[in-house]
Amino acid sequence: MDTPAAAASTRPHFQLRVRPAELRDASDIARIYLQATQDNLATFENFLQTPEERTHWVNEHTGKYPLLVAELNGWILGWAALSPYLVRPRMEGIAELLIYIDRDYRRHGVGRELMRAVLTIAEAAGHIKLVGRFLAHNDAGRTLCRLKGWREVGVHLKHTKLDGRWHDVVVVEYLIPENLK
Repeated sequence: MDTPAAAASTRPHFQLRVRPAELRDASDIARIYLQATQDNLATFENFLQTPEERTHWVNEHTGKYPLLVAELNGWILGWAALSPYLVRPRMEGIAELLIYIDRDYRRHGVGRELMRAVLTIAEAAGHIKLVGRFLAHNDAGRTLCRLKGWREVGVHLKHTKLDGRWHDVVVVEYLIPENLK
């Protein structure tokens, strides 16, 4: 099977497919999450998660809190998930968004396609707001959020420690006006 890059280079237009994650995607989801852990861009974890651990996690994401993957010719290039923000009755309607992209496909439109799909699902599910957090030096994440109309709420200074150094964390939000009525 050709790699996604080879397939894209031989076809003038290629179609990235965003779909609900399946159990068979757990190893790719774990692989991409591992890259984010290694690259210190989006995750605050300092341990590796196995495909088996991700399999259980894949099963938990359904309905109002889906897990999506971006696929090209059978290759998973990224994933996005909605999770409850805080499990409190007064926070109902707010979800947290996670997006992770394979390091070879960052800044190639994969995040935009996942974001578009997630926003459509969030609106249909009745969410009023999405929130997110990522490391302040994640320029790709900041750019994606800005392009899609997210607002930077603030920066938590020295909020997480990675590789022995403290890092700032950006907090973002996206209001879904159609559901605020």
